[in-house]
This record gives sequence, structure tokens and C-alpha cells, in this order.
Amino acid sequence: MTNHDRYEVNFFKPLSKHAKGNTKLISILAIVWAVAVFGFHILLILVTTPTAEQTLNDFNSVWPQVVEDSSATTEMQQVFSRSLLMVLGKNIVVSENHKSVLKESLSWSVYNMQPDSVKAQYLLKPNGEIIQDAATYIGLSSNGFDKIMKDLLPTSIVKVNNTSLSSSTKEQLPEIMELYLIHNQSFLTDFKFLGFPFHYWYTAQFLLILFVVLCLIYAVAMDRMNKKHDFIEET
Repeated sequence: MTNHDRYEVNFFKPLSKHAKGNTKLISILAIVWAVAVFGFHILLILVTTPTAEQTLNDFNSVWPQVVEDSSATTEMQQVFSRSLLMVLGKNIVVSENHKSVLKESLSWSVYNMQPDSVKAQYLLKPNGEIIQDAATYIGLSSNGFDKIMKDLLPTSIVKVNNTSLSSSTKEQLPEIMELYLIHNQSFLTDFKFLGFPFHYWYTAQFLLILFVVLCLIYAVAMDRMNKKHDFIEET
């Protein structure tokens, strides 16, 4: 055996039994890692189904009366406004164009809840008073989740320029609500493990643990293989 044959290392064309064993071991561990990572994501795609949040169900239940035929009660208008605020609360993920539609719809809804006798004066009020009125008409308290929605009002209420929703807004709003309020769910997302949804725990913690375990397995297996083939590493 020449020096070239003895010392050349090629992962894809291993020459010695030791090198072949090393290549096989690495390939097996890489396959295990790939299946654990990509296989789980494929499984998530296969078993999940689009599921609407309760907020979307509430929105859809009052949408026709509030927007289409204007026969909504005060309670329906409050549900409509709250559902819009819930989506605006997803601030980071909501695009600016969608925010504009949501803000216009929310502001129109608050305006529409005013008694007819004060609607004209409402349009002339300063923004601070309008926001305070909005919290009152929507029925937001200063406790619990209501306080969070109440804190959203200063950035969510805009000046009402039209006393009716534009046709463009009417067309876009249901699609926008569905975009942010329908999520893929399954037993993998609903099941809780160690206090976390299983899919979150699996990707955030288990895969890190698995990587460390695979490294440990490789180290132990290579140590045994080195002894089996009398392979001595240079120090």
C-alpha cells in the first residue's frame, strides 16, 4: 500500500474498513436528523386542517347585519368592533394595507354606534374624545383583556371621512379577517407537553436535545470503531 493510498481521506469514496464505517455512521445519523426535522414538518402539513378562531366566528355571525343591511343591535356592533380590535392587536404580523382597512372599519363602526342626534358633532370632536367615546360605545372596561384592547384604541381609531364603508373595504374585510384568524391545527398543535404545544416543544427543545444526543452517539460509536480497527489518532 502506497503512502497515497494509506493517508488519503475521501468521505464519498472510503478505502479502509474504518473509513467505510465512519461514512456509514455519519450517513445514518444524518438520515435520522433529516427525518426528525423535515419528516415532522411534513407530518404537520398532512394532518393539520384550517381552523377558525372564535373571533372569526363572532365576526361572521354579525357581519351581515352590521354591514349589509344595517339592522345590527348595539351588542352586534360591539362584537363587530371587538373582532376588528382583536386582529389589530396582532400588530406585527398585520400588513399596513390591511391595518388601514381594519382601522377604517373600526372607526366607522364606532361612528355608527352614536345616536343619530350626535353623529354630526361626533365628526368634529378632537381625537382624544373620540377615543374615549369609542371605549364606552364598544363596552371596554379597564380590567383584564378589555384593558389591552382599550390601549389599542389610540392607534386604531382614525377620523371618519365617510358615513358609510367603501365598497372596496366591504370586499376586502372578510378576506382580511380570515387571513389572520384561520390557523392550521391538529392533535400535534393542540396537545400540550411540559406546558407547551407539542409542535412548539418539539421544534424548539426536542430537536436541540436530539442533535446533542446524535453527537454523543457518534462520539461513542467512533471510539468503539477506533478500538476495533486499532485506529490511533495522532495527538
